[in-house]
This record gives sequence, C-alpha cells and structure tokens, in this order.
Amino acid sequence: RMATRVEAALWSMMGHGARQLKRLFLNPAEDDMYDHNFDYNGPLEEEEDYYRSLAGGDAKGDDGHGDDGGGHGEFGVHITYEDLYAAMIFFTAIYVAGVFASRVLKMPSLVGEIFAGIILGPPLADYIPNPEAFVLLGEIGLILLVLEAGIDIDLSTLSLIGTRGIIIAIIGSIAPIAIALAIAFALGFDTKASIAAGATFGPTSLGIAMNILRQGKIVNTPVGQLIVSAAVIDDMIALIILSQLSALEGDATVAQIVAPIVSALGFLIVGGYIAVFIFPKLINATIMKKVPQEQKGKAEMIIMFALILALMPATYYAKASFLMGVFIAGLAFCRSHDLHHLFVTQFKRLMQWLMRIFFAASIGFQVPIKDFGNGTVIWQGLVFTLALLGKIGTGLLVPNFTQSGRFQGFHLRDVFVTGFSMAAEGEFAFVIAVFAVDSGLITKDLYASVVLAVLISTILPPFALRYTINRYNKKSEDKVQEAIKIEYHRQETLEHLTEDEREKQLRVSSPDFSFFLLSCVAFLWWIESLTYPLNKKCFSSAAIISTHFAPIGEHFERHNTLSLYPNPV
Repeated sequence: RMATRVEAALWSMMGHGARQLKRLFLNPAEDDMYDHNFDYNGPLEEEEDYYRSLAGGDAKGDDGHGDDGGGHGEFGVHITYEDLYAAMIFFTAIYVAGVFASRVLKMPSLVGEIFAGIILGPPLADYIPNPEAFVLLGEIGLILLVLEAGIDIDLSTLSLIGTRGIIIAIIGSIAPIAIALAIAFALGFDTKASIAAGATFGPTSLGIAMNILRQGKIVNTPVGQLIVSAAVIDDMIALIILSQLSALEGDATVAQIVAPIVSALGFLIVGGYIAVFIFPKLINATIMKKVPQEQKGKAEMIIMFALILALMPATYYAKASFLMGVFIAGLAFCRSHDLHHLFVTQFKRLMQWLMRIFFAASIGFQVPIKDFGNGTVIWQGLVFTLALLGKIGTGLLVPNFTQSGRFQGFHLRDVFVTGFSMAAEGEFAFVIAVFAVDSGLITKDLYASVVLAVLISTILPPFALRYTINRYNKKSEDKVQEAIKIEYHRQETLEHLTEDEREKQLRVSSPDFSFFLLSCVAFLWWIESLTYPLNKKCFSSAAIISTHFAPIGEHFERHNTLSLYPNPV
C-alpha cells in the first residue's frame, strides 16, 4: 500500500504528460485497477487530486478523519505551529532565566534554568509541548557530560587520589542516607518510608558539580579529578540503592538484590582496567596504525561512540548504571589529545544548550511546586535538608594537594569545594523519589518534602561552590598584584643606586625565592619529560609543587603543556 502511494506521488510530480509513460510500466492487472478507480482521460486537475489522495490521503481518506497539521499523518510526521512556537518560548525563557540568575542574582545559571522549567513545565503552567522530548534531550546532555568527564580523566592525578575517591563516594552516600533515615524515623514514618526517603539523599549530581567546576577551571586539578571520580562512583551506588528498593515491595529475589552490586563492581574494576590498560593498546595495534595522522581524531571518535553503543545496554541490562558504561567509554580515550580536541570543538556549544535543557526539564519538570503550599511539607523539607551535612562533611577527607597547612589556605578551599560539589543532589535523587512514591513506599506529602530538600540542594550548594571558587581566585589575584608591586618597587629602587650598590643589593637579595621555586618546577618538569612518553598525559610533581600559585588567566591546554594547578603566573 505504501509502495502504491509513493509511486503515485512520484508520477503526480511528473505531471499530466507522464500518463502514457505510466501505462507502459504497469502490468495489465494494475492498469485495469487504475482504470477502474479513475478515469485517466479526465481533466488534469482531477488527476493530480487523485494522485495527491493516493500519496497522503484526503480529508475523507482511509481513516475517515482529516489531518489537523500535527501528529502522525498518513505520510510523514508533522507538528503544529503552536507547539513549535511554545518550544521557542521555552528555549528563550531558559536562556534569559540563566543569564538573570548569573548576572543579576550572582547565582549559578542553573538556578534560573531550573525555575524556568518549574514555571513553564508540567509542575505549574504545563505550557511546554511534548515534555518527554525535552527530558530526553536533557538526558542526552547528561550522557555527553559524563563522556567528557571520562575523556578528561588524568590517570596520573587519579593515581594520586587512588582509593580516597572511593572512600569519599561511599561516605558521601552512606552519611546523608543515615541522617535522612534518622530524621524520617524522628518524624514518625514507618521503616519502609524512612528507608526510601533516606535513599533519596545518596546520589550526587555530576552534571551540577561539573557545570560549576568547569566554569571555575577546577576540573583538571587534583581536587577536580577527585570530585569527578567520586561523583561517578556515587551515581553507581545510587543505582544499586534504587535496585535494592524493590526489595521493600516484597517481591525481590536474592538474584535481583545481588546482581546490581556484583555487576557494578565488575564494570568499575574490570571494565576500568580494560579501558585504561588493554583497549587503547588493542586499537592502536589493529586500527589506528592504518589511519592517517590527520584522521586519527575522527577515527577515535567513531570508535568511542561505537563503544558507548555497546557499553550502555551492557551496563543497563546488567543492572548497573548506564552512565558507568558511558564513563568507561570516555576513559578508554583519556590519553588521546586528538580526540579531546575534536570533542571539545564539536560538542562544546551543543553541550551548553543540552545542559540548560537538562536543568530545566530533567530536574525542573520533576518538582511538585503546587504541593509546596502545604506548611507541613515545607518544614519537613527544611528538616530533611540537614541530611546534606553528611555530604558536605566529605570535604574533610580531601588530601592536602597544596603547600598550605592542613585546613588552611588553599587546602581549606579544596575542603569547601569538595563538600559543596558532593552536596549537589540531582537527577538520580528525583528518580529514586519518583520510584518510591509510585511504588507506594512513601506518601505524596513525604515525596513533596523530600523533593523540596533535593531542590534546595540544587540551589544552595552550587551557589556556595561558585562563591568559594571566586573568593579564593580573588585572593590569588590580589597576591599576584602585590608581588608585582613589590617587584616594581624593587626595580625602581635599583635604578637609583650606583653600580656598586646595585651589585651589592642583587647579591643580598639573590637567589630570589620565586625564581628558585620556578626553577625547581622547570627542573622537575624536565626530569618527568624523560620518564613519561610524550603522548601520555601526566600531572607531574612539578604541578603539585606549584599549587600555591593562583588560578588566573586562561587554562593551559593540558594535553600540550602541564596542567599546573593552579596556573603559574
């Protein structure tokens, strides 16, 4: 039937003169059928109308109803003008709200984007057409963000943090769950409801944390890599928790309980080892050696997305997080400068918009704003916010990567950055809460209270994180300016001295400490350049020594030069 319609549409475009040609290609049976249904000797307008009706169906066609210009027609997929215009308004509102929050309110732009989704989306105005489509786009943005996190992993830095990231992830999940569980028991909820409500506070939003860390140029630092690895493991733990909640419904088997734990650990340990030590050597020996140098980035991009398409269903159906599969796919190419450069140039702007949609739709659409008018929901939600202290406390476990004293100076900054990054709840928290209320484990009022606490966690910790980064950056810039003034004053002093006095002054002040320190950094850089392959990204000890410098200026391209943390002056 479809073949007949396509054939009719093509012949209709050829015009009335194709009528005789068509008869030559039709077999007698088809010719009789067309003659029976239509008079070929009729006017041209009637023949064209007939062919159009065959191609797309008329107002009284096969299904008995016409096409209003939207939805699935007999031929193709259509949308209405109203839906298209509403989508454009939504995009504009997301952007304007983000700029307003960032420029006027001095808050992270994601705050404005979330509220744009709340106001225009299903929770309040319900103005957005096809909200599932926008949630889908947001989740694609999250996938690309996790993929970028895997590509950006610095293996040398990861070896520095080692098991500390796993410890922070585990404590960052257990501590807030325990606090929320105690709060729920104290508020008089039963065991099932308390466990389900507590589980909501386990996940960490990698999307929110990465968004702020990238703006503050912290991602490629030791503490940034620590946060990324801990957040990825945290999401894996969240998926394990979500799978275990089904046991509270009374129909879970032992296999359903054990399988997510085993698969998650298997993909984390075995999959991570293969991605780092085996897979790169395999493709370099079999595929990449045949690819021209200028095409290697594109070839690696194709292989990476093929790996994503393989690992996403593998991790999902193994009851682990599909985001773990995406992260492992990116991790397999974390040494490739060509792919990293190509990925950034191809996806940077796209990811910015997809993450705006993620905050507005994937998070904003899940907030039951109308239920926040209940006083009980509000005060219980504020009490549940105390569970975030368990995540903020993980900052105390951060190693001292700086030259400052422990819990002083820049180490104190790293403590706050880690704590506030881990405290940002996100999409998985809403997923667990929705699962709990749909399963009847918690009431709608308790769901609203928990979601209010999660919403607060998406606003206050990112704001505190951004404030902390900006405050310490300002301190660093002030120190640099002070050092510049001292050097300028010294140069002016030397100009007014005689040659003998100048030589004496230089002998007294030499060696200058800053010059000595930078010489040590350069020496260590040279030593490590002899011990590391040129194509291997490394975060050297020289970078660690230089951590007392301020993060100012544009971040060095860490695949071409050292990713000094923070940047040297």
